[in-house]
Amino acid sequence: MRAVTVRPLAAQSLEIREVPEPVPAHDDLVVEGLAVGVCGTDKEIVAGEYGWAPPGQERLVIGHESLGRVRQAPPNSGFDTGDLVVGVVRRPDPVPCGACARGEFDMCRNGRYTERGIKERDGYASQLWTVESDYAVKLDPALERVGMLLEPASVVAKAWEQVERVGGRAWFEPRQVLVTGAGPIGLLAALLGVQRGLDVHVLDRVTSAGSRLW
Repeated sequence: MRAVTVRPLAAQSLEIREVPEPVPAHDDLVVEGLAVGVCGTDKEIVAGEYGWAPPGQERLVIGHESLGRVRQAPPNSGFDTGDLVVGVVRRPDPVPCGACARGEFDMCRNGRYTERGIKERDGYASQLWTVESDYAVKLDPALERVGMLLEPASVVAKAWEQVERVGGRAWFEPRQVLVTGAGPIGLLAALLGVQRGLDVHVLDRVTSAGSRLW
């Protein structure tokens, strides 16, 4: 099968290569890749500034903003053939640290986490991929055209969660929100602010003659 790969820390090493089809573990879904998103992290990896290959491998399959359709699901997994799914990116460290032990591995304290398509685990930019059923998220079929945005939206959702935790320590009744930056993350943050019933303002800077904010 084909996959989009790089040699981490080597600029201009991006290639579509033939790689072996994944062999699923007993609790893995086998998923047909439909789309992947491309973000600033991917650009840094392709530029040779970032990224780690899986142990024993020279190249890394990139792609962490995933979208796929289940081709095979283990019994009693909660998933069925044909389901639309997104794969979770990060996995907790093996020690684990206190945050990872409590399921907060986005807050890993010792840096030994791994990430699909970024750090020591192949990503989702391939014709087929596998994912543990505990690390797959089922999507409504109506989201097929935009499902690859679930991962960046989860970053914003996490930020909102932290804002609300901090605000909840005392009196908290927000009415307005300022979002700085109108890139994909900024616009998703604005959408989640509107969803919360807030008066949302978005600030962005025009840095070149060709820049536009629509």
